[in-house]
Amino acid sequence: MVHLDADLAVTLPEDRPGTLAAALRCVGDAGVNLDGYAEIGGIVHVLSPDLQAAHECLLKGGFRIVQEQQVLLVTVADEPGAAAGVFQRLATAHINIKYSYLATGNRLVIAANNTQAAFDVLTRR
Repeated sequence: MVHLDADLAVTLPEDRPGTLAAALRCVGDAGVNLDGYAEIGGIVHVLSPDLQAAHECLLKGGFRIVQEQQVLLVTVADEPGAAAGVFQRLATAHINIKYSYLATGNRLVIAANNTQAAFDVLTRR
């Protein structure tokens, strides 16, 4: 299954222990569930079924939203090579991946240079 969604990129204000916990706690304390997240180099990407509520609570918590990105959510089998197969289909179509991470339910979160083309490739049988 493939569908379109969006994630938020949020800067963490300091590179010190507890900063990531504070951002995730901010979302949790607001009663917002996370479907996935990835933190790399002081930027945390957040995927939530209630992205607007996540956006609002992070801003109120003092975090800076630097990007809202349309992403693909792609359900993959829990078996060796499943993700590689998805990325190979995109590579064969000359679609570049900006970033990717794994969300709950064995779903790949994929930000591509051409989201619509990636969606078309992955939904084509």
